[in-house]
Amino acid sequence: MYTEWTPDMSFGIGEIDVQHRKMVRKINEISEAIDKSLSHEEIIEAIKYFEAYSEEHFRTEEGYMTMYKYPDYPEHKKTHEMIMKDTAEIRERFSDGKADAREVYAESRKIAEWFVNHMKTTDTRLAGFLRGKVK
Repeated sequence: MYTEWTPDMSFGIGEIDVQHRKMVRKINEISEAIDKSLSHEEIIEAIKYFEAYSEEHFRTEEGYMTMYKYPDYPEHKKTHEMIMKDTAEIRERFSDGKADAREVYAESRKIAEWFVNHMKTTDTRLAGFLRGKVK
């Protein structure tokens, strides 16, 4: 089961909402690559693309947090670092043959779950702080 974007995932800041939607698509692309039995290399590429896009998105959010002196920045940044670490670990394990496609699929679903929860909790607090500040 893939993650679908729903209106309650909206951040209320256009740039971040666009990035969040794209991240949901990129997470789903990892699962889809496995469902379609794509090659080992294609699955790795899907993971790498998610990692690269996540990094870009997190830089955007963190840029807003530092610009507007968000008080929970250190804790929020740690959650970003944690998911990047987890994603890199499953990619490395899969690349090295220490994890199979089923494990990557399960991990991609856990990442999707984490991301939806992160948007609805941690990012919602950030959105409340940024509303009215970001033009």
